[in-house]
Amino acid sequence: MRGKEGTILKRTGSGGRTRCNVCGLFECGFCLKCSYLCNSICGKWHKRHLVVKDTFVAYLNPQDGTVRSVILMDNGFGISFGMYSTGSRNGIQIANLSRHIVIECWTRRKAKEWMEFIQEVGNKEGKDFIQTNPHNSFAPYRSSVPATWFVDGADYMAAVADALENAREEIFIADWWLSPEIHMKRPILNGDYWRLDKILQRKAFEGVKVFILIYKEIEVALGINSYYSKQRLVEQCPDNIKVLRHPDHARAGVFLWAHHEKIVVIDQSLAFLGGIDLCYGRWDNSEHRLTDLESIHQSSIYIPSKDKLVNTSSKKVLDRDTQRHVFLPLAIATNTIAMATTRSIPLLPMVDDEAQKALVLSTLPRDNSLFMLQEKEDRVKCNTPELERKNLFGVARTTVDKVKDTVRVKRQELINMMYSSHEANDDGNVTDNGQVSTLPESEDTVDFACSLKPTTKLWLGKDYTNFIVKDFNDLAKPYQDLVDRTTTPRMPWHDIGILVQNAAARDVARHFIQRWNAAKLEKAKQNLCYPYLLPKSYQDCKSYDPFIKEANKHNVKCQVLRSVSSWSAGFLDPETVERSIQEAYIDAISKAERYIYIENQFFITLASMDKTGVKNRIGETLLKRILRAHKEGAVFRVFVVMPLLPGFEGEVGGPSGTALRAITHWNYASISRGKDAILNRLTEAGIEDPSEYITFHGLRTHSMLNGTLVTELIYVHSKLMIVDDNTVICGSANINDRSMVATRDSEIAVIIHDQEFEDGRMNSIPFPCGKFASSLRKQLFREHLGLMNIRDDINIDDAIIKSFYKDVWCARSKRNTEIYEEVFQCVPTDKIVNFAMLKQYQDEEPISLSNPLLAQEMVEGIKGYLVDLPLNFLCNEDLKPAAGTVEGIMPTALWT
Repeated sequence: MRGKEGTILKRTGSGGRTRCNVCGLFECGFCLKCSYLCNSICGKWHKRHLVVKDTFVAYLNPQDGTVRSVILMDNGFGISFGMYSTGSRNGIQIANLSRHIVIECWTRRKAKEWMEFIQEVGNKEGKDFIQTNPHNSFAPYRSSVPATWFVDGADYMAAVADALENAREEIFIADWWLSPEIHMKRPILNGDYWRLDKILQRKAFEGVKVFILIYKEIEVALGINSYYSKQRLVEQCPDNIKVLRHPDHARAGVFLWAHHEKIVVIDQSLAFLGGIDLCYGRWDNSEHRLTDLESIHQSSIYIPSKDKLVNTSSKKVLDRDTQRHVFLPLAIATNTIAMATTRSIPLLPMVDDEAQKALVLSTLPRDNSLFMLQEKEDRVKCNTPELERKNLFGVARTTVDKVKDTVRVKRQELINMMYSSHEANDDGNVTDNGQVSTLPESEDTVDFACSLKPTTKLWLGKDYTNFIVKDFNDLAKPYQDLVDRTTTPRMPWHDIGILVQNAAARDVARHFIQRWNAAKLEKAKQNLCYPYLLPKSYQDCKSYDPFIKEANKHNVKCQVLRSVSSWSAGFLDPETVERSIQEAYIDAISKAERYIYIENQFFITLASMDKTGVKNRIGETLLKRILRAHKEGAVFRVFVVMPLLPGFEGEVGGPSGTALRAITHWNYASISRGKDAILNRLTEAGIEDPSEYITFHGLRTHSMLNGTLVTELIYVHSKLMIVDDNTVICGSANINDRSMVATRDSEIAVIIHDQEFEDGRMNSIPFPCGKFASSLRKQLFREHLGLMNIRDDINIDDAIIKSFYKDVWCARSKRNTEIYEEVFQCVPTDKIVNFAMLKQYQDEEPISLSNPLLAQEMVEGIKGYLVDLPLNFLCNEDLKPAAGTVEGIMPTALWT
């Protein structure tokens, strides 16, 4: 790799963020002589060692060798020379979208040599990033990239664990939420060997450098406790594990938006991305289990005889005492929670004798139990999953809760003051004497030094989750259950992840490096414990993936996409944005020939040219493509799979459900209600049956829990679009403005085009199908339709033919929906159009309780997880936040 190094002088304050500017005169180029006087004569210059590589420029402090700045080549990269640009005769200005520097050489000839070399590198090796790329992305398309897909968190996390284990030099991780104690491989057969923090500790002790970026939440709004995550990780090996949290909300003026990427990069050669954070609740597989009682003695669990074990939707069978204490929020609406009152449950160890022998308890909990429920707190959700922000105003807090929050906030303010001199308002891990600042030892730390039995639980402690019943709190006690798993089913999690290698992995790493360096410059500029990161050369990309299943790996053409802006990526100009994810979606939809398959957590996108409300153009583009197919008389299908209800706390019809209803309003406003809903626009255009072209679905499952038949929605968290069995877009971006307009949440994704094809059919006509896209689509169809491990005559190769689309996909979804509603009286449902009907519906006893034997026989007819999204649910109610509520005065952008 070509390069150039040498000693130069660098002018202080030339970075473009702060500089001398008396009365704004120098911004106007007031006078060259004055500029020369202030810059060259009076300016402060330091000797630095300049390094030019294939895609970046950096300078080092020659005294200690530390990198003091990195300028990545991007489409704002440029170099200028001379008095007018720099105020110095021998000066050179080097600039990109994030930083400007002015350097000076000892002679004018030397300065010209530097300028010409940098220009030459930029025109050759750096051209990929300086030029305008497709979709206006920071990165170009890469060909012959090995790529692998993962459906659900189990396979994804196992592959990430293997990749981490094979890391040799660097590990980059960026997450919205990261749980240090998450087990990456299950069942847990090797103690804590595959626990995330232990993997990172092991690699750090081997000399691998670990860099982690975590979204810094507003504590009163979210309980993900990124401070705890940071300290737990850093204390494993402070020399080689570095964690930065971003943003500092008050300083940056960013209160509503989040860093939403989910990235793991190994040695800048392997890059994992998608919708899966390395945190609680994400590990799952195609079985989507509702229960996890493997190592719990039933005899050790006391169920009070007075308060029967019931489904909380059946209010009629609850006695008065139970009605006072059982939490009936959104859980009522989904008809999924069967539980006893907790005040009658003793605090007893919940692990069987054999499993207990395999545990080494380094510090026992104060109540000597891995499971603890509190009478009141057990029934109150404390925050919300993912982007689904907490409904701060829907549920009144108890006095104790308020005191706890106040103490925590005050403690955090004190910590920030203590460490501000070291990490510029980050919660640093270095004290004044250079020692590591750590949290007190967890009250229930469990050291899995011995192997657990194969029958051990898959979801330990906080990892057994149901966001509807109770969200996360008290994360310093990772092995303490949030809910009673003997009475409360977990909420399954459906998600997609992608692995790319070689040059594409370098591009993902480059995004991480840009974000890390921007956070370092903003928060820890003078803290040498947090180094600037450098991208590796693109000329020596090599893949090493012995742990990747060959069956799922294919060579593809792909491009890394982003949604970033000034606050999230460190651009100097607040107007600079990159919204290449949205542009790729629009391009792929417009070019679709046969079908579009979408899985997403949201569908907030109006089919309208008017962008005064919702601004993203995905719904508008879908509308145009369907209308074109209708005009041409072509067979064209759009499949949309999304959550049946948003993941917000509160009762659908109660005062605590304002945020939930707000998101529901915008989803339905985009789908079936209002003048700009896509189904209404299609009907207005003369399409009598829009379901010929587009259908909306959710996922649901059922199980037996302690002899009671229960059901729960499967939370669809994917951010995926597949087009024509040859194109895939997958990443962290939801279909809403938060993810798509770029000035809000930061996101990352990849668009993949197949390069390996096989014979296929679309509507019985021969059609070349890409191996990557079609294999992913077929895997999802098999899972959703219940075809994973059974022999069936159903052919899923042709996705759009009527015999599949109508007779299998739509018919099975409809039949599953009918059975669930008849057996469980599930909500949401088309049978409920207003709040009065909702209350009456919930008071009725479902067959699952009144006639369990009949119910068990009926659910045998359910095939797979696919169900219809009820388009008429609460259609006669205005679900927007009322003007008098706090949510009502919040900006619409918060919800969209």
